[in-house]
Amino acid sequence: MSDITMMDYIRETPVTVLHNIENSKNLVGRLRDFYIEGGYENIVIVASGSSYNGCMCARTYMRKYLQCEVKIVTPFTFTSYEFQYLDNSLFMFVSQSGCSTNTIAAAKMIKEKGYKTVGIVGRDDCDLKEYTDLLINWGVGEEKIGFVTKGVVTLALFMMLFGLETSLKKNIISEDIYNIQTEELKKTMDIHPKMVDETIRKFELNKDIFIKKNNIYVLGTGPSFGVALEGALKIAETNCITAYPVETEEFLHGPMYATNPDTLVIVIDNNTNPSTKRSIDIANANRTVTDKTFVISNSKDYEDDKSFRSTEETSCHTSVLYKLACVETLAYLMTVNTNNFEPHENIKKFKKENAVASKSRNNLFMDLQKVNQ
Repeated sequence: MSDITMMDYIRETPVTVLHNIENSKNLVGRLRDFYIEGGYENIVIVASGSSYNGCMCARTYMRKYLQCEVKIVTPFTFTSYEFQYLDNSLFMFVSQSGCSTNTIAAAKMIKEKGYKTVGIVGRDDCDLKEYTDLLINWGVGEEKIGFVTKGVVTLALFMMLFGLETSLKKNIISEDIYNIQTEELKKTMDIHPKMVDETIRKFELNKDIFIKKNNIYVLGTGPSFGVALEGALKIAETNCITAYPVETEEFLHGPMYATNPDTLVIVIDNNTNPSTKRSIDIANANRTVTDKTFVISNSKDYEDDKSFRSTEETSCHTSVLYKLACVETLAYLMTVNTNNFEPHENIKKFKKENAVASKSRNNLFMDLQKVNQ
């Protein structure tokens, strides 16, 4: 088995992101022109898993700079229930492998109905291309491990760059604002490796908490809800334990009643008021229930030992690019210090039988869970 780890790809992320920012116009140019020339008014993104989460991280940024609605829906729900009433929307079908059976089925259905389709993928050699009018590689490069990390950050960046380049070409923003935003996106990658190191340090400080097999809640709102979704997914699929993503305020409206002193809660702050104050107030109050409540925040109103802090900050919309590094690193460290990617035997049986295949091709990624052995 290769020695490549999730952490290797987490560490590679800034180099890839900075390269993609420098090549922004080439990376998103064809998609930008397709959108403008098509006269589309809104965007519908169809994606699942980490691809869905990466798009959710970018959604508020896209809406801000494109000044249009951006809807993100999972493929099965889209195909079964939510493909109607979406005229004059650009349909984007997103899959890092380009071989997700649900995303392919959704693209096939819409294409058969006569709509134009765009595929956004992490690899050119894929099956999704058969059902798209335009196929764009979002620039992740190599990522051979199925528990994707670099792919999520580069996808969120791609969507942000698409929003920014399109906004500039449509004269929604000025060249000055474009340049300021480009520099801010670059700044996120100055912070990213420092956030990784901060997460490792705080993990070691609180290791006894993180390696216990307790239920986990990851809270976020706005752009940070995408990070919460990805954090919960990554922790659940690598550690093989239950992790719930919850919108921060909604945590008070039911989910909190399932918590107890052993529950681990991670609250993600958006760097902006009033959402920051409310998020920190909820985190502090929740310590009455469990002192295993952590925040991803620079707020001085929260205990430092249980805060994952960045050296600097960017806007709430772009901060997701380095806050993702925190939840990805936590998922990796929790797993290598506990089950080392070992799922229940029944999961191995489920995967081997492949009765409900989620990919149209086999052996796309390194099998860290060894489910096919």
